[in-house]
Amino acid sequence: MLSSLQICVRPHFACFALGTAAALLSLACMASGAAASVTISSGKTKNIACAVGVCTPTGKSAVLNVTQLENLLATGNVDVTTGGDEATSIVVSASLSWASANSLTLDAYKSITINLPVAVNGTGSLTLTTNDGGKNGMLSFGSSGNVAFLSTANSLTVNGAAYTLVADTTTLASEIASSPGGNYALASSYNATGNGTYVTTTFTGQFEGLGNTISNLGNGVTPNSPTFALFSEVAAGATVANLRLTAVSYSGSGEVDGGLSAFNFGTLSGDSVSGTLQSTNVTLPVVGGLSGENGGTIVNCQSSVAVAIGNDGEGTAGGLVALNHGSISVSYASGSVAQSTGSDSKIGGLVGYNYDEGTIANSYATGAVTGNSRAKVGGLAGQGSKSIKNSYATGMVTAGSRSKVGGLIGDLIDPTTTVTNSYWDTTTSGIANASQGAGNVSDAPGITGLSSTQLEAGLPAGFSSTIWGETPSINGGLPYLLAISPI
Repeated sequence: MLSSLQICVRPHFACFALGTAAALLSLACMASGAAASVTISSGKTKNIACAVGVCTPTGKSAVLNVTQLENLLATGNVDVTTGGDEATSIVVSASLSWASANSLTLDAYKSITINLPVAVNGTGSLTLTTNDGGKNGMLSFGSSGNVAFLSTANSLTVNGAAYTLVADTTTLASEIASSPGGNYALASSYNATGNGTYVTTTFTGQFEGLGNTISNLGNGVTPNSPTFALFSEVAAGATVANLRLTAVSYSGSGEVDGGLSAFNFGTLSGDSVSGTLQSTNVTLPVVGGLSGENGGTIVNCQSSVAVAIGNDGEGTAGGLVALNHGSISVSYASGSVAQSTGSDSKIGGLVGYNYDEGTIANSYATGAVTGNSRAKVGGLAGQGSKSIKNSYATGMVTAGSRSKVGGLIGDLIDPTTTVTNSYWDTTTSGIANASQGAGNVSDAPGITGLSSTQLEAGLPAGFSSTIWGETPSINGGLPYLLAISPI
């Protein structure tokens, strides 16, 4: 019997609506660190007092020693709080585990960030509360952070709604088939080799990955049509957050394919995908590393998927998303995107085709982009319309005869398109012509070519230091997003 993962908020405070695009965008624009926090670390305890199972800061920038916390959990329940306005956030910066039946509560005025593993090795429970008096806080996970439970019989509480813990995609698919609007969480990381049961029911609920990883999705599985993805469709109002997919492996004839979702009309937040996706569909393949089509919100997401299509007719492929008519922000793609056969396709390092109300902001792509004949090929977007701002591309961009090839955008089709403070690398892209930011419009406004040296010399104009960072030791010295470290 699967237990519930509950999300509780104190009733007299406002709740954070995880599926609200505006709130997520606001979060994405915040710097990753908090000025005043309670940090659980291996350092010496300071500025915090623990009594009767409650640990409360006595000043800003408090530290709670992880061994002390584990000893407290061995004997009773523990509630770690930020103490109202003494501190705003809780950061877990040391590996934390306990094997008792006792519960741990992390109660933050704003955010909770888990940078190293938290393991509930006994029958105990975990409660995570964000925005307890504050706003625009979030639950997030660093590259080495996750929460793992002994079994699906444990319970977790994060901001007030009941979740169901699941151990694998087969169980997840079954649960969602029975209750598409339910709330679910991945209990721990696991290897999905040979497990071909994915979610084909339109998902209308909330899924929390807890920083856990599903590896080898698609490996050893006979490809299914017409789509390949963990979630066939994430509906408006639904959320998939903090899930990592690694070594995804797919080659088949699906028409719309993505690592995480084929269609997203909800919110994808804090997710990442790596591996390979190849469509052999010969008519209209649509393949994106994270999602095939996005009509919702994608924020703080990353893809290192190698995407490939081979087709007779028009296809669309993107390192992160193939078709985007929603919002993409604070995200990036680093995998190659290639079309081997066919013509008239839209191929982009981040997005194949950005259209209708599609927006791209504070995002970048670094993978090589290759098109065949009569293709629209761009380092960031193959074909672009509507809004693109504060973004850049560095990948090599090439295509066959009669193609439109641009350092940033292959085909800038909509005269109302607004491109602002966006760049391409004239050194690495193979497009040194300063007027060829767009393949069909010479000197397109808002698009600027910069050499690698210039891109590495400081943040380009329009790039906010609250969103972007730059240092030689990260991302090869290129601008990187503070909220998500490069894969």
